[in-house]
Amino acid sequence: MELTRKADYAVRAMVYLAQQPPGEVVQTRAISQAQEIPETFLIKILQTLSKAGLVLTARGVQGGVQLALPPAQISLRRVVEAIEGPISLNRCALHPEYCGRSSHCPVHPVWAEVSALLAAKLESVTLAHIVQKGQQNHQFKSAGAL
Repeated sequence: MELTRKADYAVRAMVYLAQQPPGEVVQTRAISQAQEIPETFLIKILQTLSKAGLVLTARGVQGGVQLALPPAQISLRRVVEAIEGPISLNRCALHPEYCGRSSHCPVHPVWAEVSALLAAKLESVTLAHIVQKGQQNHQFKSAGAL
C-alpha cells in the first residue's frame, strides 16, 4: 500500500503551513518552492484541502493560504482522507456489505483490524506533533554537530 503523490504533497504542504506563525498567509509559490511541489498541482491540492475545511485561501496580491485550524487540531488522517477518501486496506474492509465473502472470509477481520489500526494511528498524529518532532530532530542534529 502506498499513498498517492497527491496525498504526499498535501501532507508536505500542510506541515509547511503548520511551521508558519499562527495566522500567517503564505503564497502558493512559496510552498511550491519550499516543498518542491509543482505549483499547478499544488493549487488543485489546496482547493481540495479548502473544501475539506483544512485551509483558508485568499486571492489577489495579498492572497495566499493558511491553516483553517490550529495545527494541534489537524490530524494526519484528516489530511490524507481529504485527498484519498476513507482509509482502508481494501474495498471489503471499508464496505463489507458489498463483499459476498465478508461473513465467512477468514481474512476479512484481519483487513478490518489493520485498517482500523492505521486510521487510529494517523488520527493520533497531528500537524503540531510533526512540527514539534521535526524541531526536536533539528535541535538534536545541530547539537551533535558541535
